[in-house]
Amino acid sequence: MRVIVGGIGYPDLCDYSIGIEVQERLSEREAPPNVVVEDLSYNPIAIIQRLGDEPPDDRFGRIVVVSAVKRGDRSPGTAECYRWNGVMPVDEEVQRAVTDAVTGIIAMDNTLVIARYFGALPDEVVVVEVEPETHEFGASFSPGVSSAFEKICDLVWSGATDDKFVAGLPSRSLALTAVPVMRFG
Repeated sequence: MRVIVGGIGYPDLCDYSIGIEVQERLSEREAPPNVVVEDLSYNPIAIIQRLGDEPPDDRFGRIVVVSAVKRGDRSPGTAECYRWNGVMPVDEEVQRAVTDAVTGIIAMDNTLVIARYFGALPDEVVVVEVEPETHEFGASFSPGVSSAFEKICDLVWSGATDDKFVAGLPSRSLALTAVPVMRFG
């Protein structure tokens, strides 16, 4: 089975850059021939097109995404890994996801909801959420995210390369979040 690993986030936005940084680190590893590591931090429609560019008989069977997702009930740097059960939100939430996306917001939940809505996602979706602390411009992670970085990379790599690991993950719905407010300065 072919697997695509995608980091989702913003460059130079402290903890919200975790997806990009993990993707860059994993790009340096020797990947098996069935694993592709890419930055998926762009418009969900472009991701739909990217996934659709694969030949029909050689499409990805699994996508592993990693991103900062503020839930507020976890310590900074906590990584939560699960298989998305594919359950879609109500139509109003899908519309909100599309609205956010067309205004330039890059968020894992939006990306997955929109890509699933348009039938572009592989059947197996592995999600790695990282609880952020710092949401401001900058190149450094908060201490909690920084100390967990290597563990997060290994977790994502296991999601891409270890079928037994993936089979043991819990299956659950996305817990859709509101887009965080940007702090300048």
